[in-house]
Amino acid sequence: MRYFRRTFVVGDPAKARLTVHVSADSRYLFYCNGEFIGRGPAKGDINHHFYDTFNLTPHLRKGRNVLAAIVLDMSRVAHRPARLGPPCSVMTYTGGFVLEGVLTGKSGKVMADLRTDANWRVAIDRAHRFQNENTTFEGYHGYFEHRVSKFIPAGWNTTRFDDSGWPPAHVLFQAELRENRRDPTSPYGLMPRMIPMLEEAEPQNFPDAYIAGGGEVPAAWKKLLAAGRPLTLKPGTRIDLVLDMGRLTTAFPHLAVSGGAGSSFRLTYAEALRLPWNTSGAKLLGRQQSLANLASHFADESSGWTFDRRGKVTGWCDRWEPSGRDEVFEPLHWRAFRYVGLQITVGKQPLKVRAVRQRFTAYPYRIKARFRSSDPALDRIWQVGLHTMRMCSHETFEDCPHYEQMQYAGDTMITSQLALFTTGDARLSRQALYHFDWSRLTDGLTQSRYPSRLIQVIPAWSIHWISTLRDYLLCTGDRTTAADLLPGVHAVLDWYRRQAGPDGLPAKLPFWNITDWCPWWPRGVVPGADTGATCIHSAQFINALDETAWIVRQLGKPAEADALTAEAERLRRIAHATFWSEAEGLYFDRPGGPEISQYGNAWAVVAGFAGERERSILMRRFPEDAKLAPGSFFWWHTGFAALARCGRFDDLPRHLGPWHESVNCGLSTFVEENSYWRSLCHAWSAHPVLEFQQRILGVLPAEPGFARIAIRPHRCGLTHAKGSVCTPHGLVETGWRVEGERFLLEARVPGNIPTRVTLPDGTSREFAGGRIRLEGVLQ
Repeated sequence: MRYFRRTFVVGDPAKARLTVHVSADSRYLFYCNGEFIGRGPAKGDINHHFYDTFNLTPHLRKGRNVLAAIVLDMSRVAHRPARLGPPCSVMTYTGGFVLEGVLTGKSGKVMADLRTDANWRVAIDRAHRFQNENTTFEGYHGYFEHRVSKFIPAGWNTTRFDDSGWPPAHVLFQAELRENRRDPTSPYGLMPRMIPMLEEAEPQNFPDAYIAGGGEVPAAWKKLLAAGRPLTLKPGTRIDLVLDMGRLTTAFPHLAVSGGAGSSFRLTYAEALRLPWNTSGAKLLGRQQSLANLASHFADESSGWTFDRRGKVTGWCDRWEPSGRDEVFEPLHWRAFRYVGLQITVGKQPLKVRAVRQRFTAYPYRIKARFRSSDPALDRIWQVGLHTMRMCSHETFEDCPHYEQMQYAGDTMITSQLALFTTGDARLSRQALYHFDWSRLTDGLTQSRYPSRLIQVIPAWSIHWISTLRDYLLCTGDRTTAADLLPGVHAVLDWYRRQAGPDGLPAKLPFWNITDWCPWWPRGVVPGADTGATCIHSAQFINALDETAWIVRQLGKPAEADALTAEAERLRRIAHATFWSEAEGLYFDRPGGPEISQYGNAWAVVAGFAGERERSILMRRFPEDAKLAPGSFFWWHTGFAALARCGRFDDLPRHLGPWHESVNCGLSTFVEENSYWRSLCHAWSAHPVLEFQQRILGVLPAEPGFARIAIRPHRCGLTHAKGSVCTPHGLVETGWRVEGERFLLEARVPGNIPTRVTLPDGTSREFAGGRIRLEGVLQ
């Protein structure tokens, strides 16, 4: 950790202008005249290192002013998963801080050049230590804090502080914009931030709290927690509380104290509580089972997750030792939690606690879409799904906020589309597409997660990246980005072609070939993936050929699109002959079987292996036959598409049991997989929200950027449904209801966008946007 300061004088703030560009390796918190301005940079990599821009003109004052930053250098410590270490998602070369900015008058006359040079002062921080206490899972999100505040220079970021004893900073590298690099003098290719700053709310109360073990908190603590009335703790006092948000959040815990030098705080963060499986009267998530195939080093077989107040708060923790001054503690990085175990040990001096609160933070999505139906249980899934998306969206999309905070291409495929349809904000999606393109290995595949210090490759996740680009283009109409990324798409397809066996299907794939957390498959790898062709990988490649053909056709390359379509059709016939079993009436997972799975047959349908005859036969057993290897939440994203292709999407409510179970268990987010073994908030499990919008409401873009719109609702046993979908042109609002034997649909489409409406009975009509009404009959 380093402190940086630069003082300067302003004659008349009304006549001064100051805009600065700021970045750091690895993280910074930036202040002007003691006021917090922002934190960053956004996550990129060394050759794509983001900088932030701040307008400081409103913060200037007459006389002495100061710019200040605290910078965390993560470059000196390797990321070691088994021992945690720094965040895997923060890519680093060497510690440093950079600022460029010129103080000018209204006319543009330079009054002071404030760029980082020897006029800046720097000091070593001795207050922040980092620790991995209670770490038993190789979490990729990085270490936690131990802050000893007596070593923080009081007022170090204010104008009154005397920094004359601090040595001058020295230049490591001359800053260079990425596009201007020729013979680089710096390892960093600087580029402007692609996303807005995260939302950071004002401090708010914890909705509930209790004594560890379940007891009521004393009256004085209730007044502090609910009304902000300070309380004073006597020397030697020990406190062990549990703060309960009532649902998962991502936030900065916020503690304000006075006095109490020698006291200590411990804040332990948990998504849920843990209790032994045999606890009398306790309701636990899931069931007791072996964890041998669940890739978990955090959970154990003797206890499970619960919201029973008798449970323990276990997991990672921050430690804080206040200085005795009036001060506030917030960790440098946000935490993900429902519960915070707060333990306080008061030293030899009284400790006044002025606030115990938290500040929400996440990507600044504004959810505009709505959904309501005749089934309140679907409405609850909608709300929990949206909250899951928000909790998994910060500086990148994340698989899970509590454990990893890593951007995986499989999860991103779902979360990106959720964001596009429910918020209309495409910026995080666009950044993610570029992130994975930057991650590309020399053989052509993207990495499965990025930014990442540790390389991990899952071939199927490169396929999901192509799907994300296809969905992005369809929703936004941004052909420029699609054209920019198209060479990378071809590189992925070429990699798959190089893995082809004699029949042309990808076979014996290297790397980690997980496709879904199927409990029957070791580490989620479909049988046969390491030895030959499989139905899933073949179907995913063929589907990627089709999606790429669509992309290049939108980019004005019909001959190239035709060639890709022909390649897909040729391989589709081969794949059908290779994997179809007439005896089983299903597709084998590998040639000759005997394994069959939900996911494999779903992909066979979606990729078009199955004709009308095969779909009819397949649906006699799919997806519920007990002999089909089961999938987790993730596979259903493809499974629901397969049901729609087979004309059985109205069966959707029958298959939402795992989501209803999560809601009924009291979860506020959807979990990683059905065993409840680890992450209780996982991005890929929120995809029913898409089904509600795209198939129950039935709204889809028919051309890139919603230049044409298709509305084709499905009843799914409901008597009415109503909601909206975000488009670049505004909200498409639609609703339908059943009245006797009639099906009535009303919609409002912005502008004059051509819209085709198709009702469940097949009635179809074209409209030129605006207000739409159409009536059909029940089948």
